[in-house]
Amino acid sequence: MFLMGRPINSYTRAMPAISQSFRCFDEVARRGSVRKAADPLHLTAAAVNQQILNLESVVGTPLFDRLPRGMQLTSAGEILIAAVRRSQRDFDNALTQIEDLRQLRRGHVNIGVSHSSAEYMIPDVIEAVQRNQPGLTFGVRSGNGETLLRWLANGEIDVAYCLRRPAPAGVEAVRSWPQRLGVVTAPGHPLIRANQRLRLRDCLDYPLVLLSPDMELRTLADRIDSRLQRLGRPLLETSSVAMVRRVVARGEAVAFMIPENVATDVDEGKLVWTWLEDAGASTHTCVFQRAGYTTAVAMGKFLDVLAARLDEIRESFDAREQARVLSRAEDAVASR
Repeated sequence: MFLMGRPINSYTRAMPAISQSFRCFDEVARRGSVRKAADPLHLTAAAVNQQILNLESVVGTPLFDRLPRGMQLTSAGEILIAAVRRSQRDFDNALTQIEDLRQLRRGHVNIGVSHSSAEYMIPDVIEAVQRNQPGLTFGVRSGNGETLLRWLANGEIDVAYCLRRPAPAGVEAVRSWPQRLGVVTAPGHPLIRANQRLRLRDCLDYPLVLLSPDMELRTLADRIDSRLQRLGRPLLETSSVAMVRRVVARGEAVAFMIPENVATDVDEGKLVWTWLEDAGASTHTCVFQRAGYTTAVAMGKFLDVLAARLDEIRESFDAREQARVLSRAEDAVASR
């Protein structure tokens, strides 16, 4: 369980809350119960309830509906909780930067990423950061792009990393990296043996493993070729990138992903990723941050290592693609 983006059992040892009332308010909102909030706060239920009453008195309106099934935020409560969480994130960020100025080798990185990035790439980045900065701690939440940017706007995370998309008010992209949608196959797949340039339409005669319609990569594929939406049920449709990789690696099915989704499996020889030549296959991944928000030193270190890892993946896949282009040219010469 997390409080203001930090584990509850370490919260009191980390950054202090701006006020006890805010801390109680946030915990009751998360748990839906004064009694359930009291234990992790190390307060009595009566003390937590009094803090809520004090805050409601200051605001001048109820922040919760007291229902038989628990405490539920009112409309005013929803507005205030978003402001409280943003304020806490800003407060934590300021204290982290002050600690950096005092040359303390510690800090906290609180990020939101896609489910696929959370599986391989982000753990690798965290491991690399901690080799040089062992005092840094991390909070990682995963979701789709829409969810990540909502969490960011509400102050629940400090940065979001996902595919480029329209940002809500108060959120902006601060870094971006070019990405390319490619076809993912098992080694030795007929599409690969043909050693030809591939478009998405070339893949439609094979069993398809597609991501769910609410995921950004599926939307990108659908825009490239609308026939995807008219082909009937694919072999598999799932929100799990790990499941896609596993199914494709075992047969003649194909999928559509960007390099970072499959980099580890490609390096290990379990999958092959091939550049799609379609004009609409280009996209970007971005780091989003709240507008006007100063990046803490700890976060800056994390983002620098993330950028280095993304550059490494891109260079590796570009080298493979260049090798395929050279091979096609050699085949063309040999066939004359």
